[in-house]
Formats: sequence, structure tokens, C-alpha cells
Amino acid sequence: MKKIAIFCLLSLALNAQNPLLKAHAHNDYEHERPYFDAFQLGFGSVEADVYAVNGELLVGHERSSLALNRTLKNLYIDPIVAVLKANKEGNFHQLLIDSKTPADSTMSLIVAALKPHTDLILKKGFRIVISGNRPKPSQYIEYPAWITFDGRSDERFPTNKVILESESMLKFGFWGGQGPIPAALKEKLKNYVDQVHANGRKVRLWATPDSLLGYQALLDIGVDYIGTDKLSLLADYLKLGNSK
Repeated sequence: MKKIAIFCLLSLALNAQNPLLKAHAHNDYEHERPYFDAFQLGFGSVEADVYAVNGELLVGHERSSLALNRTLKNLYIDPIVAVLKANKEGNFHQLLIDSKTPADSTMSLIVAALKPHTDLILKKGFRIVISGNRPKPSQYIEYPAWITFDGRSDERFPTNKVILESESMLKFGFWGGQGPIPAALKEKLKNYVDQVHANGRKVRLWATPDSLLGYQALLDIGVDYIGTDKLSLLADYLKLGNSK
């Protein structure tokens, strides 16, 4: 019995440290099978851009790419709910919704689409994070407890409504990922990440090199979510145990 207990504790520890929890599918809807490609690779998080159009939440990068059959509900909410109900979520724990239309026309649709699944979201501790065009930080507390927001370093916000903070790497300097990250840039990024962690929040950077050197640099400085458009490349790299 003692050996079984030790094995279970080790398994839980390894699962908690699974580097694929950090894997974030950027512009996930552009892949051949939105949500499912990232989910089956073991990603922890996916990102969907949404537009409020005639009372529907359509998914796409630009308005010109929108289609009536590509909604947040059928591409993400329905399959995610099915996975959560079946207890098959694995590493997957976060849906980041990037609002491309004004918050006053988009947020009510997001809340209405997810509200029927409130109990499941809360039971599973599943994270819904709103990015892009968000309400004013002072309005965050008006939204349900299961809705959180993607903060920025220059904002003041209710700490219980912002558990993820995101910034562009370009705010700190440029690096193309073709050689070692410049020491000065790495130090700036590390200081930022450490500060966000000290405030009890997770960190995501965007406009980062989508390359092996880029992934390792982000791991080295402690970034919590590593975004990629190259799902298999990131998944394979993390599975090799290159995380710190």
C-alpha cells in the first residue's frame, strides 16, 4: 500500500509539472481542426478571436474570413463542454477569447453563450479569459465569477478578476529568435515575469519567435503560456523535457 501511495503522489507531481500545460494555441481557429488539433496534442490553452455579428459570435482573424458556420459555440464551446462532461480534459484548462469587436456588443453574447454551462465551468475550475477589446477594468466585477480578464502591465484592475497578464515582447525589445536572446532583453523580460508572479498572476507574451530558441527562452524566464502557430513543433519540444 505504501508503494502505491508513493506512486500516486509521484504521478500527481509529474502531472502538475507537465510542460504541455504551458502550451497555448495562438489563433487556434486557423488550424485544420480548431480546438481538436491542440487538444489531442495535449495543449493546456487555446485562443479564439471572436466578432459579434448580428447577435452571433463568429470566429476568425479578419472580418473577411468570417463564416456563419464558424461560431464560438460550434468550434469551441460545444466540444469543450463535451470533453469536460466526459472528464477527458487532461492538460486542457483554459479558453482565451480575444474580442475583436467592442466590449459593449461582445461581452453580453459571450456571457449568454457560456451561462448554461456555469456549474460545469466552476466544478472543473475551467478558466475563461477575455482578451482583446475588454470592458474597463473597473467594470470587471460586474461579470460572473467564472469570467476572468487578460490584464496589461499599465492597468489597474481587481486582482480577483485578472489571473493572467499579457504583453507583447516588442514592448521590451526586438529579437527574431535566430540566435541567443540578447542578455539585456532577457533580463528585462525576466524582471517583468518575476513581478507579475509576485502579484499572483500568470504571464503570457505575444509577438515572440515561433521557434525552438524562442520556446526555450520563454521557458528560461518562467513564462506560463507559450503561444505558437506550430502546434506539433511546440508539443514535441515540450515533450522532450526541455522545460525548466
